[in-house]
Amino acid sequence: MGLQMNEMTDPARAADGAPPELIAGTSFIGVPLVLTAMRCTLQYIVVPLVLPIFSIGGAFSPLVNIAVGALGVGVIGYNLTRLWRTNWRWRYLGLSLIVIPIILATMYFDYTAFLVGGAQ
Repeated sequence: MGLQMNEMTDPARAADGAPPELIAGTSFIGVPLVLTAMRCTLQYIVVPLVLPIFSIGGAFSPLVNIAVGALGVGVIGYNLTRLWRTNWRWRYLGLSLIVIPIILATMYFDYTAFLVGGAQ
């Protein structure tokens, strides 16, 4: 599923052989941006702040964070495939190479916390 030349890209830029540029205000990254916002809201607000208020959490919180981290890595991969033919490819690839190890590290620590918490 590659990028199609449509209202989301600048055809004049693509005609000269350079990658197409995204036109501001398009919905090209709308869904991935919403998924990323949901992931961050769950991981950084709901799980550490809201779940303990309702006495929900414990061994459940690491599982939520692992699932949300997997969703985050999937969204990054999806975004890379969508943005690869645009002028954003190298910027997003660089950002992805920083963010993915951080997400994987937090998933690892949540997994070990789940194992330790589940053993007690």
